[in-house]
Amino acid sequence: MGWVVQNLRKALELQGTFMRKTFNSTSPDSSKGFIRVGTWGRRSGDPQNNWSFGLEEGHKLVKITIDHGDHVIHSLMFTSESKGVLHNSDMFGGWVGGETVSEVIFDGDEEINGINGTIGSRDGFVIISSLSFKTNKRTHGPFGQATKTAFSIPWDKGSLVGFYGLAGCYIDSIGIYLKANEEILRVGTWGKTIPGAPHNIWDLQLQKNQHLKKITIDHGDNINSFIFTTQYRSLTQTSEKVGQKLREETISEVIFDENEEINSINGTIALSKGHCPGHRVITSISFVTNKKTHGPYGNIRGELFTVSFEDGSFAGLYGIAGAYIDSIGVYLKSVL
Repeated sequence: MGWVVQNLRKALELQGTFMRKTFNSTSPDSSKGFIRVGTWGRRSGDPQNNWSFGLEEGHKLVKITIDHGDHVIHSLMFTSESKGVLHNSDMFGGWVGGETVSEVIFDGDEEINGINGTIGSRDGFVIISSLSFKTNKRTHGPFGQATKTAFSIPWDKGSLVGFYGLAGCYIDSIGIYLKANEEILRVGTWGKTIPGAPHNIWDLQLQKNQHLKKITIDHGDNINSFIFTTQYRSLTQTSEKVGQKLREETISEVIFDENEEINSINGTIALSKGHCPGHRVITSISFVTNKKTHGPYGNIRGELFTVSFEDGSFAGLYGIAGAYIDSIGVYLKSVL
């Protein structure tokens, strides 16, 4: 328990060496609308340590070149293809000599829809110690070696338009650029991985100018249920309870100020305890806003997960619920 609590606190602190040159970095075309999700790893650094790779319109990511070693990702380089012509990015990171160079080559119909990794330290700095790239066909990696502070982020297929972060001697942090194929993008879920029955699917998608006013959380060893209260102008609306309907344990209310918005969610996943044991569920949850951290609620145990995003991009929550909250994901929108 002590190890889990310590590492959850460390993950929250980590969310959020100088470069030998300023990279000719690119980012997606902001006029098209994209969403920054992350970063994981080092939260801040000298501006010249920023790196960014964005796919230009009509380009497809065909290769990632990874220089990695013992609990460290030294550097990343990206190759895109357009009309039969290959385009290589700058090498991001890699001040020190590399150890193992691996190439991730994607099939023509293969697209990244998730990354997994771990966070460590080297020479007193927070770094990315391992990375895996998940696609609609397979998982490439892990590259580097894993530590105990893990992160994972799945998203809708076809949404990835680039990566960004901080880099010096190593890759210090990594985030992703995503685009919404429609107005809203789904990121997640975390928790139960198999599809739920239609009656177990829950969904809170905020409408334009609608504000999430309150989340009522029933929790104990697991997150038992949610009730959401939204506000539009002077009108409030309360959802039905999603999750456990059998008995109440501890009831907490998360009340958001009028100008307060969620920009990060952290939690843990483990097998359920209680009257319906042995199911993969959300065991604890925290909601981080532009003002404060609400939580954690529930029992901090199991596998950690964390996701952060730009202020103003939060557009709702969704997932699967039965006896407990089995999984949770987040709806995001472009802030442009």
